[in-house]
Amino acid sequence: MFNAISHSLAAARKAMKIILLTHERELTRKTNTGQLALAAFPEEVKSIVWSRTAPDNDLVAMLASQQAKLLFPASDTEHTGPIDHNALDTVLAEPALSNAQAFLAPAQSIVIAELMPSQVVILDATWQEARKMLRQSPYLKTAARVSLPPLMPESAFILRRNQQEGGLCTAECIIALWRQCGRAEQAVLLASLFTELNSRT
Repeated sequence: MFNAISHSLAAARKAMKIILLTHERELTRKTNTGQLALAAFPEEVKSIVWSRTAPDNDLVAMLASQQAKLLFPASDTEHTGPIDHNALDTVLAEPALSNAQAFLAPAQSIVIAELMPSQVVILDATWQEARKMLRQSPYLKTAARVSLPPLMPESAFILRRNQQEGGLCTAECIIALWRQCGRAEQAVLLASLFTELNSRT
């Protein structure tokens, strides 16, 4: 029984690549949280600098074929593509599950992991810039999406002002995604790096 549960939990740890589509202004901002994930997880996180006039051809193809999906609120009125209604369900404020807790719901973990896309694109920018990127990029407007549930804890990010209510910063989004697909160790490490950055004044 123990071996069966262990095997099921291992299967639930789905590999997920994160693609940060980064606004050029983020490259020089010391408060950019996407850089934390890029530095700590170079094999799992990559960055592409967004260009209005010269989009990355490989990224355009991945989104068109749904090999990758865009993380963005499903309620956005400008969206013209399909929405993955299997919304991601995670609580950032909770610590990683203990082994005993995880054993109680291995089947649920497997189901959730199977619903997760293998590659997720995150717009690495302020919310204002992200919406501009979306408006000016037809391939983003028509991309299939995944979205975090509406009742998420408020963002803990305090280094920037005038952020969208209910919005999360890039690192918080990655933490949520990794926790959901069973990458608890990566999520915990990134959360620690984010806390350290966020505590700087």
